[in-house]
Amino acid sequence: MMGGIAALTAATPGWTHHPFEGVQPQDLNLLQGLVSGLGHPLLGVDHLVFLLAIVVMTALTTRRWVLPLLASGLAGSGLAVLLGATPEPNLGLALELVVSLSLAAAGLVHAGWLPAWLLLPLMGVHGFLLGEPMIGAEPTPLAAYGLGLLLSQGALLLLVTALLIQSRPILALLQRLRMATTTLLVALGVFWTVETLWG
Repeated sequence: MMGGIAALTAATPGWTHHPFEGVQPQDLNLLQGLVSGLGHPLLGVDHLVFLLAIVVMTALTTRRWVLPLLASGLAGSGLAVLLGATPEPNLGLALELVVSLSLAAAGLVHAGWLPAWLLLPLMGVHGFLLGEPMIGAEPTPLAAYGLGLLLSQGALLLLVTALLIQSRPILALLQRLRMATTTLLVALGVFWTVETLWG
């Protein structure tokens, strides 16, 4: 377990990682758009950790936040494409800082110290950054990318949460590890915030 924690803290937050990084959005085809949408939320460690934090939180509390959070993320991605321009460097840095701090916020929500609704705008920021790599893409790969985002994030948030809820031993373990999970998320959030500012 310590090796996994070390790997997470050593990882650079992945705002721009996706399967076809380096390929211009306008050059993507339908299949590449779909694969990129499926993989992008899972290849950026910050996005993945945030999604996993939501899964654990909703499994331990209530599933009523899953669909609004999923919708907020997709809306953020749609907004990025709709605006059609990469934010100015200062705004881009601010969004990256919000993503880093969102991990700490997720930890505090997980502990019950912050309200769960706070995750909605944070999920929207995650979605916005996931949508940026597709600015300028043709409609077909763009739609495929959106479908990929829906499938990968939806599977993680809906299916994994549902599976966790069916397993009482796992739920009991997660409950016992609640404070440790909170501490890890806050530590990652602080670490990646510092990395973003001075890395």
